[in-house]
Parts: sequence; C-alpha cells; structure tokens
Amino acid sequence: MPSEETSKSTASHSPCSSCCSAVSETSTLVYDHETWVDFVPHVHELCRQLWPSASENDDFVIEKLRGGSYNRIIGIKTPSSSTGEAHGSYVLRIPRFEFAQQAREMAIVRYVRQHTSIPTAEIIFFDSTSENPLKAPYVVHSRIPGKDLQDIYRTLDHQDKLAIAEQWGNMLLSEFAIQNDFPGVVDATADDSGANTYGFRPFEVDPEPEEERQDVRLLSKQTVLDMFILQFERWDAADKRAYPDDFPLDHLTRLTTVAKEMDASGLFKDVGFSLCHLDLAPRNVMVKVESDNPAQISGVLDWDSAVFGPSFLACEPPSWIWAWSNCEDENDDQDEDYREIHANDTPATPEDQELKRRFEDVVGVDMLKFFYNPRYRLARSLFNLALNGLRSNDAFPKTDRLIQEWEGLQSKSTESSSAVDQATVSLQQASVDEALANSEDLES
Repeated sequence: MPSEETSKSTASHSPCSSCCSAVSETSTLVYDHETWVDFVPHVHELCRQLWPSASENDDFVIEKLRGGSYNRIIGIKTPSSSTGEAHGSYVLRIPRFEFAQQAREMAIVRYVRQHTSIPTAEIIFFDSTSENPLKAPYVVHSRIPGKDLQDIYRTLDHQDKLAIAEQWGNMLLSEFAIQNDFPGVVDATADDSGANTYGFRPFEVDPEPEEERQDVRLLSKQTVLDMFILQFERWDAADKRAYPDDFPLDHLTRLTTVAKEMDASGLFKDVGFSLCHLDLAPRNVMVKVESDNPAQISGVLDWDSAVFGPSFLACEPPSWIWAWSNCEDENDDQDEDYREIHANDTPATPEDQELKRRFEDVVGVDMLKFFYNPRYRLARSLFNLALNGLRSNDAFPKTDRLIQEWEGLQSKSTESSSAVDQATVSLQQASVDEALANSEDLES
C-alpha cells in the first residue's frame, strides 16, 4: 500500500480522454515501457486510489512531462473533491530501472526541505513496491510552479537575470553551509509517529562485501584526503573482484598520488564536507516570472545524486549566467570543462559583466578561489572519479587528462618557486655586495 506523507486527499476517478499527450516514444522505444496510451489507464486507476474523495463528475488531467534518464515523469491535476476541496497539481515519478534507490532519493529531498531554505517539492505519496496499478514503485510529490529555467533564461530581461544571479549565489552558499563530519549519502528512517531520523552512509561501491562497507560506516570522522584514499582503495578492491584476470592498469594508484599532492599543496586545508546537489543546472531549476516582481527561483529538482562531499563541490561556477551559449540551449554537457576553464574570463558585454559581479558579490571574495582556481576544478573532477570509479567508457581518458593537467600545474608551480628562490638569492647577494662595498668605503 502507498504511504501518505500528508493527510491531504484531493481527487479521484477520470477516464483516459483527459490525458494531454499521445504516445511517449522515448519511454516506449528507449526504455521498453508501455506506450503512453496504454499506460494512462493505469495512472487513472492509481489516482482513484490515492484521491478517493474526488468528484466523479470531473476528470483528472494526466500530462506527459519531459522525463530524465532515471525516471518517467507524469503530471497530475486533480479535480475538486466532492467535499469542496480545491484541485491540486502533482508530479508522478516512476523509476525506469529496478536498481533505483527510491528511499534514498526521498530521504535527501526531505533533508533539504528540513535543513535549508532551498525550495524543493513536497512528497505526498510513495510506494516502494510493485503492488499497485502501475506495477512499479512510484513517488507523488507537489508540482513546483513556474517554468524550466533552461527554456526561458535567454528570454529574461536584465533585471530578472540579476535576480537569478543573486538567488543562485545564495543557493550555493546554503549548500556550502550544511556540513557533516564525513562524506556520504543521506539516509532516513521513520519512527511510529512518522518523524524522520536522518543518518549517513558511505558512497556505493560495487561489488563490495557488506562487512567491508560496514567497516567504512565505523569511521566517525574523515579528512578530504582520507576520503580520496579510502574511495580509491575501495574501487581498487572492487575492480579486482569484478575483473580478477584483467586488471593491469594503475590509474587508481596514480589518482591517489594526485590526491596526496593536492593535500600537500594546501588545497584541502580547512575544507570540510558540504551538501552538494551535483547536477545543479538550469534544466533542474524552476522559475516564476511575474511582470511586477523580479524572477524567483521556485524550486530545485532532481536531488537524486546529491551527496555530502568536499565543500568545493558546491562551487562549480555558473558561468552560463554571464556567458550563455548554444551548449546550454541544446542541453549539451560535452563542453563542461571548457566552460569552467573560461568561467573567470571577462564577459563580452557590460550587462554580462554586471551579472558576473552580482554573483561574485553574493558569494563573497573569500569563496571565489573555490570557483575559479583551476586546482579546485581538477579536485572536483577527481571527486567524480572517486565517487563513480573507472567504470564508464570515458573514465580512463578523463583520468589521463586530469593527471596531465595536474602535472602541468605542478611543474609551473615548481618553476615559479624556483624563480622566486633565485630572485631571493640575487637580492641577498646584492645586499651582501652592498654591505661589503660600504665596509670598504669606511676603511678607506
């Protein structure tokens, strides 16, 4: 049976004629789901169960929304209830894959709502089983008002963009401020009263025996370097278990060396573990635009991948605010490195320069090193490899590029230090020569 997060009931019953779309080609062809037309009756049946007080004279409105890689997304608008309760707007999320970690995803949303001012959806119903009309787990949450920032940013006027720059900076500061003694993902358990108790568990590494994962749980506190070393050790052991006869490469060892060199350079000094969304991009943000008020961020979506990680993870520069490109319009992630490398370039127009200044004024001068220092960009890339291991096709090329760039920065740093040392020696020798000359003048 579904669990209800609130005591609300709002509607029921509705025939298929009320749906707002035809065949969902993406879900049908890519994910081997039922066609949209065949699936809608199951959604209506679920709605009748969840909102039994809805008037039978009105229909639910079922809308196909743009889904993500991991969830099928459906909009639901309930009719007024027979008792006079107003209609409501909701979103139904159905995991595309069996391995989806629904409980964890709900835990992080609840945690964010409870511990930050970042607007997120409210979970209304959920079912982690397949014993329902959908024959699949699902979550129903409130529908965040507004429009997708990805779709409308270029149409906003300058004052609205300034408002977004300011609010975005404050969101990142909110994430940065929520800290924990060790890295991991948020977990939650509910007591008999329904109150949530939050805990934290290690990042997933597969395959890993439960006893080894339990050993990680026993660590009460970690440094950033501890986290990197432990993660690469865990992935090394997992890879050797998964591929015992085919593991000749030393990439994880080399990445561990990079982490140690980063720490030795002072990069991790005074860095803790903060809440990090990991996919905080315009496509996951809803915005309300009203003629008489500045644009307002109304909600942040897709907290599925959020973690507690090194605080610099929350500091990826949002250069799209002052340097929107065709890549953002096309939702293209291929140029992420390029955009971050050039994030601190002077924007092309006075208006874009003002947007960049507004964001920087909000986050403060002391935080800018985390956004623009290329070493922290590489540290963010290093974390992604520590989190996910070297399991994707592009992981090894990314590793090679990271190591090569880090070695280049180290070499420049060494050359700079040598130049400073040489200059210091020259100044010292000049002082000695001057002292000797003065001494000879006095003797004469």
